[in-house]
Order: sequence, then structure tokens, then C-alpha cells
Amino acid sequence: MRRRVLYSALDHEDRGYLWLTMKVSEVSKVIESVDVGMIIVKILAKLNEALKNPFTIMKETFGIGQAHRLSNIAVEWGYNKAQEWATESWYIHHLTNNQLNTPGASR
Repeated sequence: MRRRVLYSALDHEDRGYLWLTMKVSEVSKVIESVDVGMIIVKILAKLNEALKNPFTIMKETFGIGQAHRLSNIAVEWGYNKAQEWATESWYIHHLTNNQLNTPGASR
């Protein structure tokens, strides 16, 4: 798998569950089991986190907070439509991109 994430993000037991699920001929029967299904969901969540690129992580940590902060300031100044900015993905992307391209900005 890409960047060997399967081995760095998952322990031996998680990889075993994942391989077993893939090997079983009728995956739907395995997934129907609530216990196994929950384990697989947790494993996939770990993989999802491990595969995120640095820009996505920065959007989640910096961009969302910055968008909320700036939209709140604009609303305080009387521009009520600015409430929508806090959840607009283009705006969060834009703020994160500006932060990454600002010389000397802390990252």
C-alpha cells in the first residue's frame, strides 16, 4: 500500500482482521457480524487518518479554526452573511493556502 501505511498505522492484529476479511469469500457475512464490522470500521478509520496529506491536516487544524474566527469578526462588524464562511470548504482551503504561502508564518 502507499507509503507502507498498512504496516506503520496498523498493528499485527488489525492487519490480521483486515486480511481475513479480504480472504473470506463472502465478505457480506463477515460484515453482518456487528463485532467484526465494528473492528473493520475502526481499522478503516486508522487507515484514513494515516493516509491524509499534510495540507489536509493543516486545513483541519488551522483552516477551520481560522475560518470560524474570521467569520465571527465579520459578523460582529455587522456582515451577517459571513456566518456561512466558517463552513465553506473553499474559504477554509483559501485560508490554509495563504498561511502555507506566507513567508515566515508559523506552521
